[in-house]
Amino acid sequence: MLTKKFAQFFFLLALALASLTTTTVAQAASSCGSSYTIVKGDTLYKIAAKCDTTVSALRRANPEIGSGNAIYPGQVLLLPGAIITGNNGFNIYIIARGDTLKALANRFSTTVDYLMSLNKDIKDSNVIYEGQRLVYPANGGGNPNPPTPAPGGHIYTVQKSDTLRKIATWTFTTVDDILKVNPQIKDANKIYVGQVINLPASVNSYTIQKGDTLRKIADKFGTTVDSLKSLNNLSDPNKIYTGQVLRLW
Repeated sequence: MLTKKFAQFFFLLALALASLTTTTVAQAASSCGSSYTIVKGDTLYKIAAKCDTTVSALRRANPEIGSGNAIYPGQVLLLPGAIITGNNGFNIYIIARGDTLKALANRFSTTVDYLMSLNKDIKDSNVIYEGQRLVYPANGGGNPNPPTPAPGGHIYTVQKSDTLRKIATWTFTTVDDILKVNPQIKDANKIYVGQVINLPASVNSYTIQKGDTLRKIADKFGTTVDSLKSLNNLSDPNKIYTGQVLRLW
């Protein structure tokens, strides 16, 4: 009789422990979701562990963090799987672990080729990273207004917070001249991240902006780091500075 009571006791104890384990896992998943609000004492490493991601992924998803570790209570970090809704027909998806470009193309009713045309930082359709930001068409489909190649074939890939005015200033041209070689742009105030635009044939230089690296500049203008180094006699690609004028081609 005593043995039977002990058996019942251990059975009930096992059920209770199983219930507690399930609840803990569910709470951990729901506590992070698509974003995380930093609290006092948090570090990127703690957040990554808590939300089942990596510090590298957090940096990619939140470029404002940069290469440092400075974060503050109340700051909201985006997590893999989040979607940033745009108002120009394009959204941004934060790539999650296990995603493939083919699967994402199917999910967003578009094609791998179109996703790659919107995201020039993706050089290989088989290589994407957790936390990487992916621009995609909100309503699916392909590019409704592809640019007609301009004389000279020089291009620029629109970055976050870019405007045509800024691009024109940085490349020593004008908004009107950019619009002339981009008839697909109907409104000068409506350009989107990842959009590829033509540059006037006269454009040959670029003024380095804060946060630029030679790699970023090369990607933005569809050229290579080696070409920029050669044209500008740069022995060290890491030694460039804000305000410096680079020859592009």
